[in-house]
Amino acid sequence: MEWIIGIGIVVVVAIALYLLDREIYFYEGTHLGPRIQGWLYDHWAKKYDQGKQESQARDTEMLAQPLLKVLQKTPSPLILDLATGTGRLPYALLRESDFRSRVIAIDVSVGMLEQAAKRLDEFGDRVALLRHLNFPLPFPDNSFGLVCCVEALEVMPDMEAPLHDLYRVLRPGGLLLTSRGTQASGRLAKVRTVEQFRQMMETIGYEQIEIIPWWRWFDRVTARKPGKCIPPKAQELTDVLKCPKCKETRLNADLLCQDCGAQLAKNQAGVILY
Repeated sequence: MEWIIGIGIVVVVAIALYLLDREIYFYEGTHLGPRIQGWLYDHWAKKYDQGKQESQARDTEMLAQPLLKVLQKTPSPLILDLATGTGRLPYALLRESDFRSRVIAIDVSVGMLEQAAKRLDEFGDRVALLRHLNFPLPFPDNSFGLVCCVEALEVMPDMEAPLHDLYRVLRPGGLLLTSRGTQASGRLAKVRTVEQFRQMMETIGYEQIEIIPWWRWFDRVTARKPGKCIPPKAQELTDVLKCPKCKETRLNADLLCQDCGAQLAKNQAGVILY
């Protein structure tokens, strides 16, 4: 009898270790909470881009150039890149000579943002790097002319939550850029068919939804928030970032709230710790 119990324990432990391995290395800590997920990414950050050459090889063609065409109609909008990782999207945009806007890049991982800081160092204050863990995002409604979340929805606990919040902070007439994980990605629990993904976005309120093949693991998705496109007023991070204490957008250049006196910290790499 004891040997049966022993075998049962071994089986249970083996299954638990398998599921934990899948959660950590395949789903990238999706269900472990943002702090643990951020900690995991901190450890992976230096080697995170290895093996992503197939995807990133088409960043100019599939991401930067299409966005530049859209931005011609909306001069210098402030851009938000959620789950920026090592800063691939800001880098793809900022190295284009016709790009004139600024980017706020957010991630749960300080380590990933520090890698982004190295990649984006040549562009100076045209990009701001912000560590933020939860939703809602720390910005008022209708703040950005363009919001992005690329190759990241599938490693978030709920894909609808980020899409809802990106819709909230997007200005009327503004553009969303995101991606849909395909069957080839293997993350079957997170895969939505093209029609399911479109329906999810329509339910939130997006229109003019376009889903096109990008590479084998992802489709590229663009959509708009209904309404007339209004020229943006916000040009910098401090124009839109809420104070973590009083929630007012009254931060000065030193990230000090002029209402309540709270101040955000910035580490040596320039990452703002929200």
